[in-house]
Parts: sequence; structure tokens; C-alpha cells
Amino acid sequence: MKKPPKNKLNTIEKTLEILIAFAESNHELGTVELSELTGIHKATTSRILSTLLDFGIVTKNFETRKYYLGPLVYRLATTRSSQWISALVALSKPHIDELRDRIDENISLEVWAENKTIACYVAECKNPVRVAEMAVDILPLHAPAGAKAILSFISVEHVKRLLPERFPKLTENTTTTRSEFLSRLKAFNKQGYSVDNEELYNGVYALGVPVFDQLSRPVSAVSAILPATRAVEEREAEIVNELKRTSRIISGELKKGRISVFSVAH
Repeated sequence: MKKPPKNKLNTIEKTLEILIAFAESNHELGTVELSELTGIHKATTSRILSTLLDFGIVTKNFETRKYYLGPLVYRLATTRSSQWISALVALSKPHIDELRDRIDENISLEVWAENKTIACYVAECKNPVRVAEMAVDILPLHAPAGAKAILSFISVEHVKRLLPERFPKLTENTTTTRSEFLSRLKAFNKQGYSVDNEELYNGVYALGVPVFDQLSRPVSAVSAILPATRAVEEREAEIVNELKRTSRIISGELKKGRISVFSVAH
């Protein structure tokens, strides 16, 4: 639907335009900057900001006299994202458990949350030689298989915004430069899966495949986590095929609209 001219927008529409400008800029903005970004008159922008400030939707930095998104926005986002993650886990769990039983390896569901991923569900296998039980955890973007699987299907520009030029070294195998990381993402995208070769934890090998939502955006990943000693070529090919199969099933469920299009990352 074509948007009306800015001077024809009602107050609610103008307020939404201002909030969208904050979300897209991701930094403090002054009244003049917001007016220029949105095309909304400076006086109107100032009045809307004053109301948003009263409700805690924006916060003012009194040193710079600029504004940023306030605590209410983050409370709402946290509540909504938690609901979405819970719904995704409930939808994915049967398929992840089945995959765990088929290949007898630990299977993890990682959800992308912009500058990190959340390992929100892990199905532990019965193999006596396995990676120790893993708790729900917040993971960095530059080492886990799931995170790399997701990032390999988003734009290079977005990855550059998310990651610094250099990363912390978690093991001897960790990639530590953004240029090398981007090169690896390109290869992962081409083959359709990612690899964590003892880059997050010593002795742990992982393979990841992205899961896509209704808009074909990568929002999470299914990963197989196994001892590095079991990572032989034939085994890897088998696991990747099974991961891709499970990813297609979960992505298919999401494309049917089984849960909201909302995602933590987007």
C-alpha cells in the first residue's frame, strides 16, 4: 500500500515513522536529525518526542540533548521475543528429537538475536561418547556452527554492522578477523551448511544448517554437536543431509504460519 505524503500522516503514523527511524539508525538522534530523516516538521517531531518520553518509550540524554529508545520498548521486545522463542522450541522439539535419535548425536536449536545466538534447546544423545550436557546459553556469532549458518545467509553489509574487525580467540582454531570470517561465510552459503571445527570449544566439532521463516529470512539454526574424534568425512556427509532434512521440515512449518512472523533478530 502506498504511503500518504508526510504532511498527510496522522499523529499515530508520524509517531511510527519516528520509532522506525530510531530502529534503523540504532543510535541517539536529536530532534533536527529525526525531522530530516522522517520529513516530519521539527515542531511536530518535538511534541511527539515529549509524549514518548513521558511514557518511557524514548529516553533523553541530557548531556547531548538527544534521544534513544527507552526501557518500555525493550520490555515489550523481551516479552515478545521470549514468546516467539518458546513457540519455536515447541514447534521444533519433536523434529529435533527425531533427528537426535536418527544420528545419535547432540542436536541444538540456536535462535539468532542480532549480535548473539541463543542455544534455546539441546537434545542430548545416548551415545556414551558424547559432548557433555550443555545448558541453555548465549553464544557469540563468530564461532558456533549455528551462528555461522545463519550469518552465511544474510547480507555482507549486515554482517559487517554486527561484527568488529577482530574477534576474541576462544581456541587455537577460532577465526579472529572479519575478512577471513566473511570468506568462510561465503563458502558456507555455497554448500548450505557451516562448520565449527573446535572453534568454540576444544574437542567439540559442530555442523549447522539455517532455518528460515515465512519471509525466507534465516532466524535460527539446527546444529549437530559431536566429539571432534568422530568428525570423519563420511559421517559429516550423513549428518549434513539429516540436518538439511530437519531444517526443511521446520522451515516449512514456519512458512505455513504456525507461529508469528516475528523474530528476535529482525
